[in-house]
Amino acid sequence: MDATDRSLLNAIQNDFPIAEYPYRILGEAVGIDETDAFIRIQQLRQDGIIRRLGGVFDSRRLGYYSTLCAGKIPEEKIPVLAELLDGISGVTHNYIRDHAYNVWFTLIARSHSVAESILQNIHEVMGLTDIFTLPASRVFKINVNFDFDQSIDDMEREEGQNTSGDDVLRGAHKEEVPPYELTNDEIVLIRVIQGNLPDSPTPFTVLAESIHWPTDKVISVANRLLEVKILRRFGAVLRHQKAGFVANAMGVWQVDQEEADKVGQIMARFKEVSHCYQRPTLPDWPYNIFTMIHGRSAEDCEDIMKRISLATGVKTYSMLFSVAELKKSSMQYFLEEEAD
Repeated sequence: MDATDRSLLNAIQNDFPIAEYPYRILGEAVGIDETDAFIRIQQLRQDGIIRRLGGVFDSRRLGYYSTLCAGKIPEEKIPVLAELLDGISGVTHNYIRDHAYNVWFTLIARSHSVAESILQNIHEVMGLTDIFTLPASRVFKINVNFDFDQSIDDMEREEGQNTSGDDVLRGAHKEEVPPYELTNDEIVLIRVIQGNLPDSPTPFTVLAESIHWPTDKVISVANRLLEVKILRRFGAVLRHQKAGFVANAMGVWQVDQEEADKVGQIMARFKEVSHCYQRPTLPDWPYNIFTMIHGRSAEDCEDIMKRISLATGVKTYSMLFSVAELKKSSMQYFLEEEAD
C-alpha cells in the first residue's frame, strides 16, 4: 500500500459516499481521478485487506437482540461446537481464546426469546452446561476504525487518544435508543446494502437495478437510514491482520459498579480500543468492562492495557488473546421474512 491507498482506506472505513458516482468523490478527496480511485479500491478488495464494503447496522435499532457468549469447552468438543455454530446464521464471530473460558461467540437473533432458544439447543446438542450469555448492559463504543496515517508509536505519543467526544457520549447511552419502526422500502434496501457493494464505478445504480428502483431512491433511503442511525456507518470492513494490525486482545476489567460509567468512557477514548462494553459478571468471572484492543504486536496490546490501567486507575484486569478464529461473518438481517 502506498500513501494514496492509506488515505483511501481512512476515507472509506466510516464514510463511503452514498452517491451516484462515489469513486469520483473519493478521488477528489485524495487527489486522484475517479478511475484510479475505483481501481485502487478494487485491488484492496482483491488483496483481502477490505473484507466487505457495505452497510454496518445497529442491531438494536433494527429490533434484534445481541449477546456475547462464553464457554468452558473440553478440547475434544471444540470442533463439534464449531461446526454447530458455523451453521447458525446469527453466530457471526467465534474465537478460541487463551483462558479457562476458551470459546467466545457472538449471537444475534430476532428477539431475546429466539436467542434463548438457540442457546438452549446448543446446550442440549452439545451436552454442555458451561456456556453463558453476557449481553451488553451499556455500550460505550463500537468503532472498528484503523488509522493508516499514523504508526502505533505515533498514537502512543498523542494525548487523549480519542475518537470524537460525541461518538463516545453517544455510545454510552446507546442501550436507551428504542427500535426504529422500519418501512417496507427500508427493509428491502437493508437486505441489499448489508452485503458487498457491487464491483462497479456506479454501485448504487447496480443495486437500484437489482430491486427495480430508480438510483436516486436508493441513495435517498440509504441516507435516511444513516440519519436515523439504523446504519452505524456505510463503509469498508477490514481484515485488520492484512492491514498490519496483526494483534488483538480482549481486555477485561474488574471495575466498581459506581465507577463503571466514568471508566468505560475513558477507555472508549483510546484509539486502539474498537469496542467497549459493560457486561454481567459470573461467579468465577469478575470482569464487567470489556475492551477490544488492536495493535501491531502482542507487546503493543500489553502496553495499551497498561496505559488504560494508568488512565483509569483500574488495576485488576486480564488479557485474552485469540488462539484461533473459527468464524467471522456479517449478520444478514430480515432474510427470515424474505423466506416466508
